[in-house]
Amino acid sequence: MTEIESLLQNVLRLERPLLVALDVDGTLAPIVRDPDRAAIPEPTLSILEALAQAPGLVLALVTGRDLSSLRRMEQLDGVWRAVEHGGVVLAPGEDPRNRALTPEQRDALERFKIWVDANAQGAFIEHKPQAIAVHVRAIAMTDPTRAERLMNEADELAQSLGLHVRRGKALREAEAVRYDKGRALEEILGRSGARSVLFVGDDVTDFPAIELAAERGIGVFVRSDEQRGAPSGSAVVLDDVDQVAAVLRGLAEHAE
Repeated sequence: MTEIESLLQNVLRLERPLLVALDVDGTLAPIVRDPDRAAIPEPTLSILEALAQAPGLVLALVTGRDLSSLRRMEQLDGVWRAVEHGGVVLAPGEDPRNRALTPEQRDALERFKIWVDANAQGAFIEHKPQAIAVHVRAIAMTDPTRAERLMNEADELAQSLGLHVRRGKALREAEAVRYDKGRALEEILGRSGARSVLFVGDDVTDFPAIELAAERGIGVFVRSDEQRGAPSGSAVVLDDVDQVAAVLRGLAEHAE
């Protein structure tokens, strides 16, 4: 029995309703230099559509992207969504609520934006409702020293402004409010009525959710050249998005 077959058999043994919660970039969509060009392959989207409609399963996408960015990649029905690293958790069909920042938080983000505009040329910048993310993968490909320096400077500035720092693969994010994928996953478990969970993610930002899933079901880590180490010995390790798709395909076939 292969590693994928063994994982699938263990997933099929989990108590139903089963929450299938998935990170997006590096888990469903291959990592690319420009995050705006990332895409979930069509065969994987078809698998997700089948999982969303399968009896006994609850499907959730848990991502650092904001809602509009995620919607560009998928328009699935019947799916839970946790965006901005859990800052917004939405049941299927639910609309997001307004979230207000204090004047001090808005000022801190604006000052961080001014620094980004002046210093982070060549980086991909995400402007979220409560955060600014600086992706330096494109810079690191040609000038890894500058990429590392930018991330260190972003750390120092964000902390001096009273913002929270989120560290990920070739990523620094300054957040006005700190969120956590683990807490988002726990919220979805509680609100959906799921009895067990499978969570799959590929970055340090996914570790809290992977660790929670390992306690309540199965946590899976997708390794990469940028992030080799899994969060704990209890996490199952896969090699790439193709292996993730293979596990999900098998789950969908058994659900049918």
